[in-house]
Amino acid sequence: MAGLRIKKVWVDRKVEKDGLTRKLLDGLAGRPVEIVDSVEAVRRFIRQHSDPVGESKQHLFITAQPSFIRPCPCTPGCLGCGYWTIDLDLNCPFDCSYCILQDYLDGQPLTVAVNREQLGSELEEFFKQRPSGITRIGTGELADSLALDELTENSVFLIERFRDRPGFWLELKSKAGLPPALLRVSPADNVVLSWSLNPQAVIASEEKGTAGLEERLRAASRAVGHGYRVGFHFDPILHYPGWHQDYERVVEAIFRLVPVEAIAWVSLGSLRFPPGLLPLARRRFPQSRIYEHEFIRSAEGKYRYPRPLRQWLYRQLAEMFAGFGAEDRLYLCMETVEVWREFYGKIKRGRQNLAFPFPWQC
Repeated sequence: MAGLRIKKVWVDRKVEKDGLTRKLLDGLAGRPVEIVDSVEAVRRFIRQHSDPVGESKQHLFITAQPSFIRPCPCTPGCLGCGYWTIDLDLNCPFDCSYCILQDYLDGQPLTVAVNREQLGSELEEFFKQRPSGITRIGTGELADSLALDELTENSVFLIERFRDRPGFWLELKSKAGLPPALLRVSPADNVVLSWSLNPQAVIASEEKGTAGLEERLRAASRAVGHGYRVGFHFDPILHYPGWHQDYERVVEAIFRLVPVEAIAWVSLGSLRFPPGLLPLARRRFPQSRIYEHEFIRSAEGKYRYPRPLRQWLYRQLAEMFAGFGAEDRLYLCMETVEVWREFYGKIKRGRQNLAFPFPWQC
């Protein structure tokens, strides 16, 4: 757990005696521990700090979640991909200047749920309700899938629940390295380990506390060597002077270490953010220049690059991947039908792409 800075551990009274709680506390030995009746006590403490967002990333709350599985809240007006999320952890120890969780979580500490058996039961019901077709589900929506995994080993728990479940694809998405536990278990055919990527200059300036580009790519290479499929997410793509050369070097670096046949999918998405994030991010990251650009207020209320610029960025990235025979691995994240149509030429209802193993939601 290199780089993980936990000032204090807070334990929900209802899970104080839980076996996993004790295991987590053993892994965090030396940190002060306080028993509380609810997360609100932790939030009140965090909100007193001059930087509540930064402070929230240094406090760990151990609790039980009432439920775990929900459909991914695709932006209204955008073309959804039928993704589902598992909210096993909440918040992230990394601190990215563009992360919408800064505005969304409102003082929520790093949160780990210990009632995994309930999640197991929910997954069994989830599998029963969808006996046919393809479903993709992941843990990287409200947290980084692997940032706390050396402590929780949630990845191992989930892999075993998805093993031998054809049609259900588990994605673990991260900006961390590769936790050792993932190399101690046999990979499953329907588990994809994926990494969010950006040029190293962007990582250094905008993605505080994360693994560097080389570490992420070497983690992906080790995962492939162990038998996993991998994915990559270029989201958000940032436009700045020299961006093309920087991203081209990232794509070239991928294929020096990872064979194209091991890549399940690659998503492309450009910088976008709700209005509430802008003043917060500018205050917390005064050195960042990513918000000094022309943006438009889109129909769903978020700020985005103008559509012609987004389309051009996606075409440029697609050409880079086409140079390695990987253009069929690409899809767009949180984009409008119009942008999809321009990107693919046309959208075929029900189209099935072998590299992206579920029907398009058109």
